[in-house]
Amino acid sequence: MLARINRYLTPPRRKAIYGIVTAAVAGALAFGLVTTDQLNSAVQAVLGIVAALTTLMAALNASSGPHDEG
Repeated sequence: MLARINRYLTPPRRKAIYGIVTAAVAGALAFGLVTTDQLNSAVQAVLGIVAALTTLMAALNASSGPHDEG
């Protein structure tokens, strides 16, 4: 599954996604669709989710060391 995603998200596609997201956020702010406070709240929520998923991924994929019990 991850290999398929990596094959799809080539550098040019990732670059296009970055540009589209940047333009969408700038447009939403410029036209008053969202406020900077709403955007900050959304970014904080996303960062919290990313941190939780990173911790979960580390816990699931980290192997025990030679001196660890268990």
